[in-house]
Amino acid sequence: MFDKVLMATDLSDEADGLVQCFYSLCPDVDTEVTVAHVFKDKDDAEPGSSAYKKVQSRVRAVVTELRRAGYEDAHELYRSGEVFEELTDIAEEEDAGLIMVASHGKGFFKSALLGSTTFDLARATDRPLFVSKPVENDAEEMLQKNLLRRILVPTDFSLKSLSALDVIRMLREHINEVVFVHVVERSRSQDDLDDKMKTAGRRLQELADEMKIFGIKSTYHVRKGAASKEILRLAEKEDVSLIVMAKTGAGLVKGLVMGSTAQNVTLNAERSLLLLPPENAAEE
Repeated sequence: MFDKVLMATDLSDEADGLVQCFYSLCPDVDTEVTVAHVFKDKDDAEPGSSAYKKVQSRVRAVVTELRRAGYEDAHELYRSGEVFEELTDIAEEEDAGLIMVASHGKGFFKSALLGSTTFDLARATDRPLFVSKPVENDAEEMLQKNLLRRILVPTDFSLKSLSALDVIRMLREHINEVVFVHVVERSRSQDDLDDKMKTAGRRLQELADEMKIFGIKSTYHVRKGAASKEILRLAEKEDVSLIVMAKTGAGLVKGLVMGSTAQNVTLNAERSLLLLPPENAAEE
């Protein structure tokens, strides 16, 4: 799934942590990875400029680190312009199976990648997008190094939301635990709510049982309320290392770039996030 990866870096401390995340998500050393930097100023993007040379030196250090780790097909790329637009274009040109960016500050909406926002990129791209959270202490650094320790997978049982299972199957030998969650947002009565909760529990148990076949520990939760709020609460309570979810779910208009639940989670998550576009899932 992630044969080709676009790793965007603004050379910040947050972006430096993407390398460790890359190792977790792409353990196959045959993975092709492009380390890209987008200049805000077109003049800085001129190869002869001092700014370009400084950036090039640091980007090449990242590429060298990747090659030393065994990823021989690692290379650098430079552009100038609006960051999310340039990264979207590069991902198309490189046919990237995954885009990786770093969040800056508390809350993804406050994150800025050289003047553009992670949220803009999340809405614009039709590729899987990984967003790492800032590392503020040793515990969070350990989460970054053990990205697949405990994964939270929200699902509404649509084929789109279950596209996360493809990622889990691909990385099953490296995942320690998967936590599934389904949130019942609406019900006509208490009896209707009880029925929905019981049905969800049975379906989540089936997913957990599948994980156990892979040798992965798995638990599940059925919640009621606003989906995004319950997902975020559970992510903190379970101390998950990664949230994996689809950008859209059941009942959404075809062509909608991002559902409200995914938008709210992206804007407010304090955990690293892997967003999967609807194109990753079979048509319902």
